[in-house]
Amino acid sequence: MITDLVAEFNQLQSLLDQLASHLTATQPAHWIPLSEIESDLQLAPLAVGIDLVSDLWYRGQQDGRETRSRHGLILADATSTDLIQHINACKDRFRQRVQEEKADTSQWKQALETLQQQPMPLREKLVMAGLNRIHLKQCFRHIPLLERSPTKVGFSWYTHGRSIKTITLQQAEKKLLDIGEDKTHIQIQLAKLGQLRPDTKLAQVQTLAPVVRANLVFADSPEHPGEKQRKAMNVSMPLFIPDSSGVLPQHNRIDSEPPTGRTRQARGDQRLSDEPLLPSIRVYTYTR
Repeated sequence: MITDLVAEFNQLQSLLDQLASHLTATQPAHWIPLSEIESDLQLAPLAVGIDLVSDLWYRGQQDGRETRSRHGLILADATSTDLIQHINACKDRFRQRVQEEKADTSQWKQALETLQQQPMPLREKLVMAGLNRIHLKQCFRHIPLLERSPTKVGFSWYTHGRSIKTITLQQAEKKLLDIGEDKTHIQIQLAKLGQLRPDTKLAQVQTLAPVVRANLVFADSPEHPGEKQRKAMNVSMPLFIPDSSGVLPQHNRIDSEPPTGRTRQARGDQRLSDEPLLPSIRVYTYTR
């Protein structure tokens, strides 16, 4: 029911407000890189991190396919840990409610409109700030919380990730036809597709957004005491670490924005053509 959806959303906002207030009051040890604009405005790094963790809204002209992200480290005391665990559980319940409402298109439209109705004068302030649309992806994503503290964290930008999916000629043809057979550029690509041998292998490629990867090193492995344990994870928000000593683990510092240009050599086993055969659906051929 819509009332259950609204209740879960209000609960999520309440828990996030509690976490924000607690972090602001306790000022835990942290490292969060700032952009040039944020540095010029002399923003506090922790405030930037809190704002990101608490954000459930589209901002201004933000692309609906994108989420706001920033890596970093924040120590989490017992109160923060408990709140984050409850927040992540609430996010899962809210996501489940959204999926249930989306099953009925008309019901979901009404539900979304209800969610976005904020009491005055808060609603006026949100609209003025461009925060009048709920960003579901930001509502759903978990706040990253480790179960134990690593001895070292190595951050790195991963900027050339690609999703490569095998696609048949028939599937490619259907995707082109869905765009519109009457369009000239689609007719040209259909003609190219028709000239291929039936056993031609094709791949649909999607370039992934830049992401920060955190490489974690722990002093001991639970399965193999005395041996170091390593773990890698992508982070779109500051990583919360259980506070055992009041000091952040050893870590490197990388920029808030991804580097421009290629930072790694091209793979030697690259097998896709340099240019797409069917650019409208990002389909390439294999060269060998």
